[in-house]
Amino acid sequence: MKKTILALFLLLCTVSIQAQTVDSYGIPVHSLNVQASDALVPTFATSLVIALGYALGAGIAAVISNGNAEVDAPEFKGWIPFVSAGYEYHFPDTRWSLGPELGYWHYGLESNDNYQHIHFLTLTANGKLYYKRAGICKLYGGLNVGVGLVASQGASPIPVVQLNPIGMRLGGEKAAFVAELGAGYLGFLQLGANIAL
Repeated sequence: MKKTILALFLLLCTVSIQAQTVDSYGIPVHSLNVQASDALVPTFATSLVIALGYALGAGIAAVISNGNAEVDAPEFKGWIPFVSAGYEYHFPDTRWSLGPELGYWHYGLESNDNYQHIHFLTLTANGKLYYKRAGICKLYGGLNVGVGLVASQGASPIPVVQLNPIGMRLGGEKAAFVAELGAGYLGFLQLGANIAL
């Protein structure tokens, strides 16, 4: 599976570079996307799972010790935005773009002098449909589908999805600011840059 994913990534990255670097829509054919998102969805999901686990553990401890047990609730100690980077191939003179994307998110908890790191890694395919252009502003919708892995737990890969019905590329042919609104594993708001290669 890993070899297949790597082969697909290399195939996308080694597509024969055409003389045309920007199409008639003013979008670079080959570009790099770098983004940071609010990560509210994974943060909320992680906090909910930990809170439920704490409540269950405290309840079991209270039953076993006839109500005399104390269980320290974990404290939130560190969070970073969900960061991602990916290659985007824009099919010349069409409204479609496609490419692979890698993402990373970290969450930290401390309980009883024990610091726990939660690292979440993702590999997704990212597709976009540009549906409106007005000068330097281009609107699009996007979908990311792939797998995620909680690295610190040795867990099996889980499917991840992000749907962004509203995205904006604001800038010139070489570099632009991007903003996306949606829902999924990245959260609700993503901000970043698109740079032509």
